[in-house]
Amino acid sequence: MARPSTITSEQILEAARAVFLERGIRATTAQVARRAGVAEGSLFKRFSTKHELFFAAMQPAIQDPPFLRAIEGRVGQGDVRGNMVELGTQLMEFLRGMLPLLMMSWSQRAGELPPHLAVKDPPPTRALRRTAEYFAAEMKLGRMRKQDPEVVARALFGGVQNYVFHELIRKSRAGRRSPESYVRDLVALLWAGAAPARRRQEGGRG
Repeated sequence: MARPSTITSEQILEAARAVFLERGIRATTAQVARRAGVAEGSLFKRFSTKHELFFAAMQPAIQDPPFLRAIEGRVGQGDVRGNMVELGTQLMEFLRGMLPLLMMSWSQRAGELPPHLAVKDPPPTRALRRTAEYFAAEMKLGRMRKQDPEVVARALFGGVQNYVFHELIRKSRAGRRSPESYVRDLVALLWAGAAPARRRQEGGRG
C-alpha cells in the first residue's frame, strides 16, 4: 500500500540512496518508488529525471561528515595515535557510503567532474585540509613529529581509501583483514614516523 502523499522529499531521497547503493545507477525510478512506498509518478513531481533524483540523493553522502567538522576540538585532547585510529575508522565508514555514489556520479558525466566536485573547494579537498590542519596543530604542540602534515593526512586517507576501493570491487566486506584491524595497523605504520622523538625512543604512544 502506498504511503500518504505527505511523504517528505528527504524520505524519498533516503529510499533513493539505499536503492542506488544496492543496484547502482541502473536502478529504476520504479524501484525507488517501491522502496519509498509511493507511486512512481510522485517522484517526477519533485524530480524531473532519474539523474536529477540521483544527484539530489547523493548530496548528503558527500558533505562534510560530523567527525571532520569536530576535528578541531581534538587538538591537544586524548591520545594522538588513538585519535588517528578513530579518525581512520570513521573515515572508512564514510567512504563506504560515499565512494560508490561518487564513482556512479562520475560515470554519468562522460569524464567531467560532477557538479558537487566542480567547485572551488569540493568536499574531498576540505576533508584533506581539515585533517592536515589537525595534524599541524598537534605537531605545533609537540604531540607529533614535525613534518609535512598534508603528507600524513594523504597517507591516512589513501590507505583507508585503498581498502574501501578493493572491498568495493570484490563486492564484499568479507576479507582476510577486518576493517578495524586494518586501520589499527595502518595507523601503527604511520605512527612509527609521526610519533615525537621521545615517544619513539620510549616505544610509547603519543
